[in-house]
Amino acid sequence: MSHLETPSYSITDATVQVTPFNMTGSPENEAIKVIGRDMKALVRKIQDLRHIGIEDNKIALPKICVIGDQSTGKSSLIEGMSEIKVPRSAGTCTRCPMEINLSESEPGQPWACQIFLSRKYMYDGSRKFKVTRKSQPLGPWIVQDQEDEHFVTLSDRNQVQEAIKWAQIAILNPGQPSREYIPGENTGTSTHCQVKFSPNVVRLDISAPEFPNLSFYDLPGVISQAELDDEKYLISLIENLVREYISHPNCIILLTLPMTDDATNSSAARIMRNVRGAPQRTLGVLTKPDRIQSGESYSQWVQILEGDKFKLGYGYYVVRNNPDPGVEHSKAREEELNFFASAPWSNDELLLYKDRFGTYCLQSALSYLLLEQIQGCLPRIIEQIDAKAARINEELEQLPDPPAANVLYILCKLLHDLGDRIRANFDGGTSDYPLLKIWGHIAQDFRSALLKTRPTVSLLSPCDRTSFPVQLDGDSDCEMTSAPQPMKRKSPSIPPDEQTPKPKHFGYCTNHFEKFVDPIRTFTWESIREINEDSCRAGIPDQADPKALETLRKLSVQHWDGPMLVFLKATHHLVKEMLLKQLREVFSQYHQTTLYRELKRIIEKYLGELQDTHTQYALENYNIECHKPFTMATTQLENAAKSALQFLTARRHLARANSYLELQGKFSEGDPRWETELKKLTVNELGPDKFTQEVKMMASTRGYYEVASSRFVDSTCQGIHTKLFSKCREELVAVIEKELGISEENGMSLERCQELMAPDPERQRRRQYLLKEHKKVTQAQQWLSTVKKEDEEYPFTFPVAFKSPTPEKHLHGVQLDIG
Repeated sequence: MSHLETPSYSITDATVQVTPFNMTGSPENEAIKVIGRDMKALVRKIQDLRHIGIEDNKIALPKICVIGDQSTGKSSLIEGMSEIKVPRSAGTCTRCPMEINLSESEPGQPWACQIFLSRKYMYDGSRKFKVTRKSQPLGPWIVQDQEDEHFVTLSDRNQVQEAIKWAQIAILNPGQPSREYIPGENTGTSTHCQVKFSPNVVRLDISAPEFPNLSFYDLPGVISQAELDDEKYLISLIENLVREYISHPNCIILLTLPMTDDATNSSAARIMRNVRGAPQRTLGVLTKPDRIQSGESYSQWVQILEGDKFKLGYGYYVVRNNPDPGVEHSKAREEELNFFASAPWSNDELLLYKDRFGTYCLQSALSYLLLEQIQGCLPRIIEQIDAKAARINEELEQLPDPPAANVLYILCKLLHDLGDRIRANFDGGTSDYPLLKIWGHIAQDFRSALLKTRPTVSLLSPCDRTSFPVQLDGDSDCEMTSAPQPMKRKSPSIPPDEQTPKPKHFGYCTNHFEKFVDPIRTFTWESIREINEDSCRAGIPDQADPKALETLRKLSVQHWDGPMLVFLKATHHLVKEMLLKQLREVFSQYHQTTLYRELKRIIEKYLGELQDTHTQYALENYNIECHKPFTMATTQLENAAKSALQFLTARRHLARANSYLELQGKFSEGDPRWETELKKLTVNELGPDKFTQEVKMMASTRGYYEVASSRFVDSTCQGIHTKLFSKCREELVAVIEKELGISEENGMSLERCQELMAPDPERQRRRQYLLKEHKKVTQAQQWLSTVKKEDEEYPFTFPVAFKSPTPEKHLHGVQLDIG
């Protein structure tokens, strides 16, 4: 289709009939009236939702945003659509967003305008910026809860311009009371502004009979230069502000482009095109058509109107406003009609686009688009508001009001529930209360740690190599010592064997005893002999002195305090975590109260005192074990010592035999004859063992270690039951009641309960905020339920004159990509 052909699915006739200069009774005009009625109700609902502050990062209401560079005719466009005058003098251009809500009032009602100051951002003057940051796109402005403050109500439209000026000055002075700037009450007030730009909004609610039902934002003009170097951040601040508004998918963008400049020079257009999906939601408005130089070609504008260049989803409109702001609105609109009715706009080349010329056509198009946008996204908005209501209700359940009555009963009941849970944990017997099961695993690890750290002994002594009865192959002692070693020597200490019980696997993992996995000390036969000789008294020589055995046993158990203290610490930590978990669950609604903090303090203090007492008791028990080795379990000791002696004797013989064969040097490593020769060697070949007595002493020490360690584990675990578990089970709740001071005997139980259960200030602020949000969403749900009900009872469809005959949506001959 050439750019001179008229699109076949335009709704030109319906659009033209919107203007007051052609209000006939045609079917298309009746369709416009139907849209007007629905438009009035829906636009008002959206305005109401926005004004109660229902929008957040998940809920974006439909809106129209007017953007453009400075001096592109944006202010004139706003005046033309809203029939008001906005400040234009130097220093009073748009320096904050302006929300303009137009609505039709009942016939006979006077024109009225209410101005509000809508503050969603707080100014932090302590933040110094040269450029904005990604984390702070609006520089020193910080998001806060939206506050709408009524500024002034007007009944004379001639007062609007001055009122907007002072409303902007109030917004630009965040540190001053707004009442100082109200017209009529601002005598002597300075026009100085604390900041150059603000993201906070001046809101105008304007109503009058036969007014279009529209709602739009006039955003500050995009600038490319700052007056001062310190204000360069304002360039990106304004761009970020524009980007934030137009990024919402429910936003219809109105882009103003002056016909006196090349469209490629527009910074606002650049920002818009860099936002994903924004071009498809944009309607271009070409301004200042009366300032095109005489004789200049209109071909580029025809290409733009046709969509061949700089294509936008909703196409382009052209408006002409009188440059003199003193001209009345009705006269300006009449001049605009006459302007587009004259050459060159009435010539054949441009006449095809007459349905896109003029402010009234633009108002009609915007009303249609806004209604369509509202209807399209309304179901999703209802879902989002319902979801927000559910989130608020869920959080409010965790932040209930403190009980006004029966506080003592409520607190006592909660403490009773806490006591029941504590007893259930210490009683065990169910997977819901796994304390004893977990503690049993830790106790098993404690027992294993004692067995793993049991002292060991080096099986061979250096002198064993010279103690054999025959000098092999005539070698000297030195030569025998340096004889070839065909086999890799085994560890001189006792290897793992059946004497060391293997830890059982319970399907759990604990790292409490990682430092206790190796024998705590390794004796030598010489060191055992020396201990025996040091302890020897007058008597039969070469006998194990009881004093020496006692010394060996003491040395064997000296390290028990390490694993024991780790065991106690792990146990007390386990109990503490269990108690605090039960506290959190039982008192889940009171986490931010003095009561909860006091309960946590009392439990931690009580456990700390128990741990000190318990640890002292356990250390006394440990000192007893170290001070005087003793047992009445003689049979068990004899059996353990006998078993240990058999084991050590066998291992000692094997070690000596290996050493003997190594010194011979007859067999190489891996030779199968090695094992055969080992089995043949007896005491006759090896000679008598010079350390027979020391082997017996080490066996007796190992036997005692097995008996004493088992007793020590039992007594330590019994201490835990009596000094910790039983005390917590039976005493803790009574200690809590006493420490809280709620017992009846003090006569202050009710007052004390009320004091304890009073909400934390931060918790109360959060609750108050949620209640305010709850009120908003409840109100929004009520409003939207009426819309939904009306839609179900009287389903609205666009009149035939407004329907496109194809799936694509077209508006005034320009294809619309709304999806």
